[in-house]
Amino acid sequence: MSEKIVSPCIDKCFTNGTNCTSCGRTNDEVQEWFDASEEQRKIILEKCVKRLDPIAYDNWEEQYEWKLDGQ
Repeated sequence: MSEKIVSPCIDKCFTNGTNCTSCGRTNDEVQEWFDASEEQRKIILEKCVKRLDPIAYDNWEEQYEWKLDGQ
């Protein structure tokens, strides 16, 4: 059984018109997440964090690790 992929959302949602500047997901990816398989979620996670600028990524990574520790 594969590890459950946790949502990249760090509860600081804000869109720049294209994607969330906190997690990097597009609106479509946010909606897709709910019904996505674990493999699809892994792909979304990999793609969305690449959209973040370096400072946003550092913040996201810290918040996401904290979120994972709370699971």
